[in-house]
Amino acid sequence: MTPLEYFDASFHDDAWRLQLPTDIHGAFGGVTGGALAAASIALGRTVESGRVAAGIDIHFLRGLSTTQATVQVTTLSSGRSLTILRVEFIDASGKPTTEARVAFAAPETLRTDIEATNHDGGLLGPPPSDLSANAKPWRKPEGVEVPIIDTAHPRAARVGTSIATLVTIPWDATHDGSEGSCLAADLSVGPPVDAAIPKGNWVPHPNPDLSLRFCGPVTDDNLVAVAICREISGGLASVETEVWQEQSLVAKGISTSLLLAKS
Repeated sequence: MTPLEYFDASFHDDAWRLQLPTDIHGAFGGVTGGALAAASIALGRTVESGRVAAGIDIHFLRGLSTTQATVQVTTLSSGRSLTILRVEFIDASGKPTTEARVAFAAPETLRTDIEATNHDGGLLGPPPSDLSANAKPWRKPEGVEVPIIDTAHPRAARVGTSIATLVTIPWDATHDGSEGSCLAADLSVGPPVDAAIPKGNWVPHPNPDLSLRFCGPVTDDNLVAVAICREISGGLASVETEVWQEQSLVAKGISTSLLLAKS
């Protein structure tokens, strides 16, 4: 099924209505941010169906815990080569939960005859060939419901100083498939932060944002996101992420995690 079919999207009264199954809830009692980013891109395609996703910057204002959401898509600018859309999510109680800016590029204006690949000098991947054999399924935290684990079947393994997370996308790749990169990238943020926290001192560390730039088409439902925690200071952690489809880099991003003090 397409991403829009997965979210059972329908358009009424100048806004989109989504059905958000609990299958895509994370550890903090709401829809995982990667699914909201994926929905933002899928809805943006309804405005710019002929353009390709170039990037997304999304902020999670509060948890979206209701199974229904209303989404408003607004065109901020539309030029010959680039369109910028704002996508705003409101939960069933009327509270705004998420805001995204999505960029779409017009392929007919782009030079597609130039290609360059550089796997040296700081890239985290590509994933090693034995990654799948060494990766271990995510453990379910005791007493905490994390349905996304059963939905995306994440598995993780160390790759040098990084952690690679293998993710199965629960919808079919359509168009350039960037929706899948969103889910994989978001699920990769937590493990390197968790690994950097001293053992025996677990701290909740949600990520309130995600920024991705898309590097290539996604055609498969199995992706690998390689992530590294670059710095933790003042209660903030910065995480760099790359999403790979086999040996091809399909997205690169950055995210913030909040190391929360006990209330």
